[in-house]
Amino acid sequence: MKKILLILIIFFCVISYTNQIKARYIVNLIGVWEGTNKSYSTEKGYRTWNKKISIFEQNERIFKGNFKYYGGEKNFLGTIRSNNKNFYWVSPESKGYIHGEILNRNTIEICYTEAYKGAAVGCAILKRTQK
Repeated sequence: MKKILLILIIFFCVISYTNQIKARYIVNLIGVWEGTNKSYSTEKGYRTWNKKISIFEQNERIFKGNFKYYGGEKNFLGTIRSNNKNFYWVSPESKGYIHGEILNRNTIEICYTEAYKGAAVGCAILKRTQK
């Protein structure tokens, strides 16, 4: 009986330690990410285009980046949630919000939402092409 109790205690200590290590790890999003964006807006209807974003700075859970589009370039600021899976970003030049999910080390999904008169939605699966 003492052996079983000792094994259970060791098992729970290992699980607890592993969860603490995992909680301290913060995923690195720095790099160039590319993929196909599909969207719909009340002003432009359905659209599909190639999306390329760059995340060039990250300090713990906070990151900065930009993306280029046919009208120019937009900068954004983002944060990674403590679950190391979800993230959000906003742009000083935009009215909408990006909600993202880290699918694996080199794949993310980003979805854009914007309300009111210029209502728009869209999602893209992006692969890291450069670190």
